[in-house]
Amino acid sequence: MSTFGSILSIARTAIAAHQTAMQTVSHNLANAETPGYSRQRAELTAKWPQSFGFGNVGTGATVSNIVRLRDELLDNSYRREAGNRESFLMRRDVLSEAEGILGEPGDSGLAPTLDAFWNAWSDLSNNPSNASARNVVRQRGIQVTSALNSYSLRLGDLANRTRERLSTTVDEINIMAGQVADLNRQITASEVSGLQAPDLRDARDRIADKLAELAGARTEIQSNGTLGVYIRSIMLVDATNARTLEVRGGTQISLGMKGDPDPLIGIAGPIAQMVDLVNTDLPAITARLDEFARGLVNGVNEYHMSGWTAAGDALGGANWNPLLGPTGSRVAFFDPAWTTAGGIRISAEVTADVNVIAAGDVQNAPGNNNTSLALAALRDDNGMDALRTRMGANFATQIGFATGTTYMEHHASTITDVGVSVADAGHEYEVYNTLSRQADGRRASVNGVSIDEELTLMMRHQQAYAAATRIVNAADEMAQALLSMV
Repeated sequence: MSTFGSILSIARTAIAAHQTAMQTVSHNLANAETPGYSRQRAELTAKWPQSFGFGNVGTGATVSNIVRLRDELLDNSYRREAGNRESFLMRRDVLSEAEGILGEPGDSGLAPTLDAFWNAWSDLSNNPSNASARNVVRQRGIQVTSALNSYSLRLGDLANRTRERLSTTVDEINIMAGQVADLNRQITASEVSGLQAPDLRDARDRIADKLAELAGARTEIQSNGTLGVYIRSIMLVDATNARTLEVRGGTQISLGMKGDPDPLIGIAGPIAQMVDLVNTDLPAITARLDEFARGLVNGVNEYHMSGWTAAGDALGGANWNPLLGPTGSRVAFFDPAWTTAGGIRISAEVTADVNVIAAGDVQNAPGNNNTSLALAALRDDNGMDALRTRMGANFATQIGFATGTTYMEHHASTITDVGVSVADAGHEYEVYNTLSRQADGRRASVNGVSIDEELTLMMRHQQAYAAATRIVNAADEMAQALLSMV
């Protein structure tokens, strides 16, 4: 049979339960703007009833658990899109910097510098004997070499910085993997009784989000409540154990797990993009500049070495075979030993004396300007066609440009390819940025704190708490009435 003690006990459990629920609501409101926080709920359940001959009588309420509202599927959806978003953001940013290094379009780019170089040869053709015009040719040539040297150096620096950033990111990933393993240990210990540890789980999920953004990591809740972290099919974190990711050098850099000789294949996220940028994209841009430099050195030298200065053979005929007759001054304008963008330079002879710069193709003919005209013409298709005819089969090996491609067009193609890559990466970033925002919005609808909802819930618990106190007052009045009858 029910007693006043039972009624008061029920009121006491109700007061305690709704007090705990109010505390949980307060915790939610306090963390409404905390990144990565999942709203929590106090799960109220009926206590075990008492059995009497006439039936079962309830004994009140209790808080069985404090749980967080979280959906693992929505987490995985967000992490997948966020990993893709950060991947293309990394690609866009690095390639944008490479595009900026090339300086096109703009006054500092190679295109206007090269145009000025061809103009200098054209000016020399108007006055083949003019020393000042020769000096301008040399200066314009130096500007071309300086531009290519600078591009190669800065692209190399960009590749080195990207490699260093990869190493730093891998170190960060390893630290976070260790933190997930440690949190797995703490969560397992805290939840041994079957009760959740919501705040510890939130801390673990915040790190899991970051791992997805940096490495495209995939996560999976294990049966014991621990979080497994995978990079592709390789487990980075297994329960309380974390493996170590490492960067491996060589001709091509790669990523692997410490102690495992096989490289990681098919990785995702920014670390995958950094590997590709260092191994493929940036070397490809440099290779295109090297192709341009090789073609420029060999093409200009092809004409210049068979040309003559205004005074004849400036080197005294010692560098051509007299038995074959005059074959040009044989002076290279660009140093033929250096045919890369990083190494291209003016020849030592031209550096030492502008008078060895050839303007014509006939010995002892000061007014002849055929060489300078031919060099000036290399800016367009006709000039390149003439060079291709002149060189024959050597054109393919020493110049290597496709039929109808000029120096300017070759460089423009390089700029276009980089620009298209930047635009593609930017487009992909925008797509995945939108998808990740949508995915984050969906999971926020589950785990995010709605202040209106929490305030409504607070009022409900407040009313229930007040009702429980009225039960105490009612029981007290009943007891007083009984005592007054005695």
